[in-house]
Amino acid sequence: MSNHPSSLSIRRLSPHDIPVRWLDAFQRRQDVHLVYRAGPDGRQCVAEPFIDDWSPAERRELARELARIAAAGAVLALEIDGHLAGFAAIDSQALGPRGGYRQLKELQVDRRWRGQGLGRALLTASAAAGRELGADALYISSHSAVETVAFYEACGCAPARWLHAPQLALEPFDCQLELALTAQAVDFI
Repeated sequence: MSNHPSSLSIRRLSPHDIPVRWLDAFQRRQDVHLVYRAGPDGRQCVAEPFIDDWSPAERRELARELARIAAAGAVLALEIDGHLAGFAAIDSQALGPRGGYRQLKELQVDRRWRGQGLGRALLTASAAAGRELGADALYISSHSAVETVAFYEACGCAPARWLHAPQLALEPFDCQLELALTAQAVDFI
């Protein structure tokens, strides 16, 4: 694939836009070497090499979940020359003590397109969609890989002030972050 996309678009999908095989060709693979883990003095960086990817069954289950989210929340597809290069999903369920959070359930960029600003473009579009859904902040349960957390922090995310217990139980090693959705907080994304 070219390093310079010629035709990039981000569009909001309906459930009908997400067939069960929508992610079959998507290259999710992430070669992880360093991760963050909770330590006595806060988070610490440790070596835990592994490969993170989806099986065909996981891809199809995620496509079904994305179609469910698209019905009331927002699923955004980033396409280059008509091909899926990334996607994001924001759940419509109000979370937090005052209901001001919406969870960014997914933000993925195909490995062939990483490092070119597409994740930032998706996060910016996700922030706008979150505001449309009534959010004051996006709740992000980030993969603990050092480079994933660094991406979110570079985009203005901070440690979550409120923790979503079901998400903690589901992904105990994830880093819990939030992105404030005030205009000044997302202007530089």
